[in-house]
Amino acid sequence: MHRLAQLINPVLPPELGKLNPDAGAPALGKVISSLVGLLFILAFLMSLFYLLTGGLAWITSEGDKANLEKARNKITHAIMGLVIVAAAYAIFKLVGQFFGLDIGNLPFPTIQ
Repeated sequence: MHRLAQLINPVLPPELGKLNPDAGAPALGKVISSLVGLLFILAFLMSLFYLLTGGLAWITSEGDKANLEKARNKITHAIMGLVIVAAAYAIFKLVGQFFGLDIGNLPFPTIQ
């Protein structure tokens, strides 16, 4: 056995840590799936953050029409962001089911 084939990186997942050409494509699929999921979670959390800050701005506007309008716009944009993220997630899942793909475990073809 070649000496490089015995090297294992303990920080990386087992699929990425070994020098195995057959493990690269499935590991890449898992990395991309994880990144897409992380982006959806971040977008959702950012929308909630803007919704909360818009609510706080509304409360602290003290009746000033300009500040109230800014707060209302922030809340409206946050709700629109939540709707867009939810719709994108639903479309993502629907396309995955239509094509028979498990979005959480994207398969990547390998060259034999």
